[in-house]
Amino acid sequence: MEAGFSSFPQAKFDEFIKRLQDETPKLPKQEARLAQFVSLNISSLGLETGKSLAEKAGVSEVTVGRLLRRLGCDGMKGLKQLLREHYSVTTASFVTDGDIPLRFVETLEAEVQGLTNVFNQTQGDNWEEVSRLVSTSGTIYATGFQSIRGTVEDFARRMALARKNVHFLSAHDGMLGEWLDHGPETAATTCLILVDVVPYASESLKLARLAKSQGRSVIVVSDEYCHWSREIADAAVYAPSRTGLFLESTIGIVAALSLMVDIAARANETTSSHRLVQWKANSKKLGLF
Repeated sequence: MEAGFSSFPQAKFDEFIKRLQDETPKLPKQEARLAQFVSLNISSLGLETGKSLAEKAGVSEVTVGRLLRRLGCDGMKGLKQLLREHYSVTTASFVTDGDIPLRFVETLEAEVQGLTNVFNQTQGDNWEEVSRLVSTSGTIYATGFQSIRGTVEDFARRMALARKNVHFLSAHDGMLGEWLDHGPETAATTCLILVDVVPYASESLKLARLAKSQGRSVIVVSDEYCHWSREIADAAVYAPSRTGLFLESTIGIVAALSLMVDIAARANETTSSHRLVQWKANSKKLGLF
């Protein structure tokens, strides 16, 4: 006998995750935040409760239940059932020699899981678009605000060694003067790589929208809480950041950016190798190293 309004359509776990990712850009802000967290922490969902999931995602337990029901899942009970059907759950931990404090072992596990998550994204259409844009765009602009700015400046310098026409874009300092002479045809050959983490800069979304309105391509690299990037950007990469440290970790962000530099370099290895030789020669002449 069916339970009427209290029944829920039963979906397989893969179907559940696909629907979750497809619906994320359309969800209310809090549910989108939760959906993004779930999408990036699939391997650890079996260990979560509704309460712990809410705390880690920074939402209420009510939001957890509401999102799961929206996706056709009977709350956490239904999610756990899908997980049981999909996985043989194990809780293997890292083996250490005993010298690492327990809290750092837990952080290590979380960091490795976050890195694994980033590398798991290096497949499929989204990553193919990342690869295409960093390899073939006429000009790349990289930008980041607040605490992540320094990381992005370093990324821009590294990317400039791998390929030509790479610039760090400071919307505040330069007032976007770099974009003033770009007509539609030129803008279409440029790509903005925007990096942002919590607490998000209000300029990030505005700049991404401005770039798209001018015909530029956009790649967003962010932590797990950025719910708008998939909707606006041509490609989006997410790096889990909550690993138990005082501040959110940026290890995953750095890994994602390093992979992009490598892609750009491998797109034309002869050119990138020559650029590296030139850079070393110039640095030597200036006595930098």
